[in-house]
Amino acid sequence: MKLKVAIDAFSSSFLPDFVALDKGYFQAQGLTVYPTPFQTEPTSPQMAEAIHSGAIDVAIGGLVTEAFLVSRIDADLKVIGQLQVAFPNDIIVSNKFLQQTGLSESSPLEAKVKALVGKKIGVVSTTGQTGAFVSYLFYLFGLNASKDATLVPVGNNVSSAIAALKSGRVDALSFFKPTGEAVQLQQVGRMLISPLRGDVPQLTGHLNSVFYAKASLIRAKPNTFKALVRAIAMALAFIQKYPDQAAKILQKYTHISDQAATAVMQDLRSSYPSSPIVDQQAYNVTASFAQDTGIAKKIPPFSSLVDTQIAAQAMQGFTPNV
Repeated sequence: MKLKVAIDAFSSSFLPDFVALDKGYFQAQGLTVYPTPFQTEPTSPQMAEAIHSGAIDVAIGGLVTEAFLVSRIDADLKVIGQLQVAFPNDIIVSNKFLQQTGLSESSPLEAKVKALVGKKIGVVSTTGQTGAFVSYLFYLFGLNASKDATLVPVGNNVSSAIAALKSGRVDALSFFKPTGEAVQLQQVGRMLISPLRGDVPQLTGHLNSVFYAKASLIRAKPNTFKALVRAIAMALAFIQKYPDQAAKILQKYTHISDQAATAVMQDLRSSYPSSPIVDQQAYNVTASFAQDTGIAKKIPPFSSLVDTQIAAQAMQGFTPNV
């Protein structure tokens, strides 16, 4: 059983993939995923397009917001399972920003957001989730990110993002974890706004990363996709049971320091679900986020986008012993 797979960044959103590969869980389920190291697409929209075009079989860690978009042009797309149920992006600011504003992590959210007005904010891309996070925060307080700030695409490399903050090319970053932890350890700046810390209650329970493929392929290879679901289930169980070892695997693939990996796992552990079966309430939270930010104006119903059967069938009678 083989699947050609891709991810779009070496970030915490894909930790279950890294664990499944590193611990041999794909192989244990009789599944070969290729190419390894994982093929990466520059952005999540391009990964969704790769599914649509047939260039890859499975996005094993794409944003569900991108699945919303590609489903509008490809009704055959189906979300199979979930990898992360939380919003793992932070607003990270430079030390200079903190000195100028007098803000801290404990300051009110509104004060933090309004301090970003007129600032240059580094994002992976203006059309992806990091840009949308800025738009959402501004939306909460009647602001418009496209008019009231400057979003600067800096790519999806953590080191490059930190370099942009350190050099003053940007005043802040809207970036995925573990970027914020790495910034703090290097004493370049601080995480000012962190949904995982509870700073943005509206995003609690957000369905972040999922794995998805074409329904026609799932129908053609049901046992292959069930093996994929079970491998991910084993990885999720491993993360909960051995968070210290999971932190080392995260460090291996993201190339952050051991200290940063250990620090980020303290927040991240709760973001990984106990089951790969997609949670409908989490789906609804993300649907609201997508509509409020304008990422997707029309959200497909849960039952039309999510394959509610393949993961449930895969998990029936299966206990992920790790």
